[in-house]
Amino acid sequence: MVESIIVMLLACLVFFAVFQYAHLFACKTVLSHAAARGARARTVGFNEWMVRKSALVAAIPASGKRLAPQYSELNGAFVAAVGKTDVGKLIDFALHSNLRANGYAIEAGRIPEFMESINEPSSQTVLDYAYWDRTDVDINETTIFNGEDGSLLAVRVRQRHPLLIDRYAMEEGELQSVNEELYRDGSDGTEFDDGILISGQYSIENHYPLYLEDAKW
Repeated sequence: MVESIIVMLLACLVFFAVFQYAHLFACKTVLSHAAARGARARTVGFNEWMVRKSALVAAIPASGKRLAPQYSELNGAFVAAVGKTDVGKLIDFALHSNLRANGYAIEAGRIPEFMESINEPSSQTVLDYAYWDRTDVDINETTIFNGEDGSLLAVRVRQRHPLLIDRYAMEEGELQSVNEELYRDGSDGTEFDDGILISGQYSIENHYPLYLEDAKW
């Protein structure tokens, strides 16, 4: 029994570690896509706020729980078909049907309105997610604006994500040192108590100086 408990503890530790890294890798992929959408918005001449909105919308799958509007219950057809208690049947039914959850309908209707918002406070009343306030969108572009040559544009989207296993619960030793490294920002070594910083980046040729007379934004 003692040996089984020890093995189970180690197996659970490995499982949660693999699950955590898989989750972080998936989030990094989503943020890379968000950076690409932000870069696409900037390269056609949209301003900084429009770039941020484009990146935030693309980062929804990695942005945690929806805060505004508040979470709504499942579609009534789902509940009537399989009931709330059988999660497996509920997921299987969702994958093999054309029905959409209420949350999807809300997002589909709110995203266009969110993209029309004029500033951050007004946008938060339309659509907001738990990790959006932890999301930074950085734009870096070369300063070639002579109307003849293009320039290189790079957009980086960074987002803080909490870990499943808190670093303060780790024992002293190698696992603790590895976990502490995950909390560091690769640029300056700053530590965050509320998660680790994940980033995605995308570079594209900058087109808008070629067809806009005024390069200031």
